[in-house]
Amino acid sequence: MHSKLNPVSMKRENKRMILRYLVEKGQSSRVEIAQHTKLAQSAIWRIIGELTSDGLIENRGFSTGKRRKPVIYAPARSFITSVIYNVEVLETLVAVGFLDGSWKLIERFPTPSGFELFKEKVMKSFENIAMNHTFRENITKVVFSLPGMVNYEKKILIYAPNLKWKNIDFKKTFEDLKLEVFVENDANLSLMAEQFFSRDVKRSKVAFFLYFGEGIGGAISVNGSIVRGKNSAAGEIGHVTLDGNNSEVERFLSVVRLVDKARIWVGSGENSLREKFQHLRRLWFSGQDDVRKVLQDYLHHVAIVLRNIIYLLNPDVIVLGGLINDIYETFGSHITRELEMNMQKEIMAEILIRDSIFKEVPPSLVGGNILVIEDFLRTL
Repeated sequence: MHSKLNPVSMKRENKRMILRYLVEKGQSSRVEIAQHTKLAQSAIWRIIGELTSDGLIENRGFSTGKRRKPVIYAPARSFITSVIYNVEVLETLVAVGFLDGSWKLIERFPTPSGFELFKEKVMKSFENIAMNHTFRENITKVVFSLPGMVNYEKKILIYAPNLKWKNIDFKKTFEDLKLEVFVENDANLSLMAEQFFSRDVKRSKVAFFLYFGEGIGGAISVNGSIVRGKNSAAGEIGHVTLDGNNSEVERFLSVVRLVDKARIWVGSGENSLREKFQHLRRLWFSGQDDVRKVLQDYLHHVAIVLRNIIYLLNPDVIVLGGLINDIYETFGSHITRELEMNMQKEIMAEILIRDSIFKEVPPSLVGGNILVIEDFLRTL
């Protein structure tokens, strides 16, 4: 590939390759970088020097060991790459992201029902972040992760039915932030995060992310690229009907609807959706029959949806996650039995179904930062 590039383009490509390796790896010595990239030591020294001068990587000291200790380099954390607003129906998480792929939660607030109130919340929180963090011109972006159909190119929320927000131009609405705004669907961002950090998704030809939240969402990746479709509706499995009578998948798989059915056992207090689900999980393992019946019905429909995904896309990997990130760890054996009862084993062979690797935060939040990093690496 490099033989077709002119010297300037080749240098840029090598620079991009080294920085990507450091972002994905975390930190490495020049020897390790050379072993991975197959570039000459002289090129490694020169590019490392340039990336350091540019403030994109930093010296993290020396590696451990008895022999001569090489210098370790890692992506800089002196500035933030992203300000992320991870919007769900009940709550919005606010975080900042760094060039090494890490993130830090800043605050959370109940998502207002009206968009104008939401805008006020965002402007106030952004002002606080701007006072306490360093932005980097042409790198730092503002990212909105949204539970609905999004036109990524035009930065428009087409429709978020559970929020009742429709046709909102985020670029125009938030132009006063003075940073470029990115808007993306939460399931798409979740799959981007998995693709960046997970070897199985990275190597897959086709991958699917089934997003569990107040609603239900989906994302498709083919050969490493997110499939959005002609009208940005690709992967929106929550709006697929199961019986032809307007019984959408979201009706059966929404975690909000699940805990609402189990309100008598989990209560209707101030606990988060995740906390209520974890309470249901404990009741399942305690053997409470009424809870088991509710959850068995829920898992039956999870299996039906997975079956449809497998027959439609035949993906290498299906990842489950969102606001709840341990569904398969908890109920995987039950889901698998349901699938095996209704599918040919040859169709299921070697298809990996697993939970998201991100346990403590919605993977879409992580994906918001990855979206910015990928954009920067493309334009470096």
